[in-house]
Amino acid sequence: MKKILLIMSVLTTGTLAAQTPPARKVLLQQALPGISVETVKMDEITFAPGQAAPVHHHPCEVYGYVVSGQILYQPAGEPAQLLHAGDSFREAAGREISVFKNAQNDQPATFIAVYLLRKDQPSIIINK
Repeated sequence: MKKILLIMSVLTTGTLAAQTPPARKVLLQQALPGISVETVKMDEITFAPGQAAPVHHHPCEVYGYVVSGQILYQPAGEPAQLLHAGDSFREAAGREISVFKNAQNDQPATFIAVYLLRKDQPSIIINK
């Protein structure tokens, strides 16, 4: 009898859980330019307090998501934006990124970067 009750409990719980869809929040929706993607690379990157990336660009489309902290982000020719945990961003292929830094001097900032690469393409190019 205990086995039957246990099985009924598992089946009932599974059925109820299956009826409730998971919560879903669109973070970014972007039409892709006519590109060929052969590799998707996803990095988790953590900047130390106040740390900044050098001026750079990506030869590929990059999509990002701020996990924690705050990031000051400025593509060339655009106003700077302060990104917070939960914000997403896009870096267009070939677009210079003038500023990308941890905006806080007392804690790290972590983000996820997804690179849409062609075969053997680097994910980042540091501008000289």
